[in-house]
Amino acid sequence: MKKTLICPSGVGDFSWCWSKLYHVRDEVEQIKIADGWPYRTTPYVKLCGVDSEYEKDFTYQTIQLNMAAHQCSTWQQYRDFPAPTMATSANAHLERGRRLEEWMPDLPIEFHYSLAVGVEARLKAHGLIFPCQPLDGPVVGISCASYRGSEAWKTWGRVEWVDFLQRLIAEGWQPLLMGGFWDDLTHGVACELGLPDIVGKTTVEEMVAVLDLLDAYIGFSSGMGVIRTVLRKNAFMLWPDFQVELSTSWAPPDMLEEGSYVAHLWRPVEDVWPVARQFLKGVPYGNAQHITRQQGNNLSPGGQSSQSLVYHQHAQERAADAKVPRPPD
Repeated sequence: MKKTLICPSGVGDFSWCWSKLYHVRDEVEQIKIADGWPYRTTPYVKLCGVDSEYEKDFTYQTIQLNMAAHQCSTWQQYRDFPAPTMATSANAHLERGRRLEEWMPDLPIEFHYSLAVGVEARLKAHGLIFPCQPLDGPVVGISCASYRGSEAWKTWGRVEWVDFLQRLIAEGWQPLLMGGFWDDLTHGVACELGLPDIVGKTTVEEMVAVLDLLDAYIGFSSGMGVIRTVLRKNAFMLWPDFQVELSTSWAPPDMLEEGSYVAHLWRPVEDVWPVARQFLKGVPYGNAQHITRQQGNNLSPGGQSSQSLVYHQHAQERAADAKVPRPPD
């Protein structure tokens, strides 16, 4: 019996589950996502080749109650449980500092699973990256979040981000400010510094394609940073103190070891900057920088785009089954 699984509402929350469920994806009928604004997770799930919809009657608390009731901790136990629809989440496991590999321990793990991103989204991403390069510098994606999120999570505000980005620019980096339409802090910082800004201008699929092209990414702890690691691309993520265990327990061990994924707690800019600067020094940039003025807006599909966005493997057949955009051949 195939299972319908209910997962938490965040892109990262789902991604951590999918890194394990990827190996039994043919046993998954549907992924339902618990209620939670801003409702951007189901489009991402569909890029994984799975049918998805929101389950408005479920919250994260409901998921916890459902998991407490069925008490399943391995996929075999999920298989054997008679209910066709069950909740699952790796969050509590990871928040205790336990490695993602140990969650559902009877399943192998795939940190860099396939995503089916279409040609149109890839071309749109190239068109968004191209105007960011008047100085032909490497492009770093920046996500500052919203004023509301900044206050709630006690992160940097406008003054700190402006200071940090001015340091980046002085080092020759071209920031690209990105995020959802609600990320007013990110948009405000872009306006103040006159920086390229695609906040609220992309679909989830287009955002994945943009993330694949960036030379580097720095931002608050969010799904975008998690997606960067899925794509096997560098990410520097800033985390609140209460999530210090979570900040690394899900991350690919090879990326932790080589320093291509860095988790840093929110601290004053003068403390974070030396670590971020060292991170950027290790970036083998070129994904975005090589898009020249002549080729930027008419780049052929698959041309200069990084091949680490895994359009291949099982993505095509899964996309067909789930009626999501097919990746290019």
